[in-house]
Amino acid sequence: MHIKQIFPAAPKPAAPKPAAPLYHFTIVSVSGTLNAMRKQLYYELQDLGLRVQAVRISRAESGELASTVVTLHCPPDLRGRLGAVALRLGQSPDVRRVYWANDNGAALAVLPA
Repeated sequence: MHIKQIFPAAPKPAAPKPAAPLYHFTIVSVSGTLNAMRKQLYYELQDLGLRVQAVRISRAESGELASTVVTLHCPPDLRGRLGAVALRLGQSPDVRRVYWANDNGAALAVLPA
């Protein structure tokens, strides 16, 4: 007995793309300028097409310094541009440190002169 195939075979679903690595991008700056730095980072990430997953802000007990940690997924081909954002933000005289790290161990720290 032969069975005729009337309908074409359904295409096989594509393998799911692995999620881009998760990065934690941190800015430590003078407390009074943190909001401006955070907004600048947000706009630069948006221009790269990167979506912010979470934001955490903390202030030092002295009140002089504050930090924000932005969590985001960044594909490997944009990692260099993420580093360029860190270098650009690190040029501000109010910034004490900018760094990012991912769960795979890649990291970059910018310590302004």
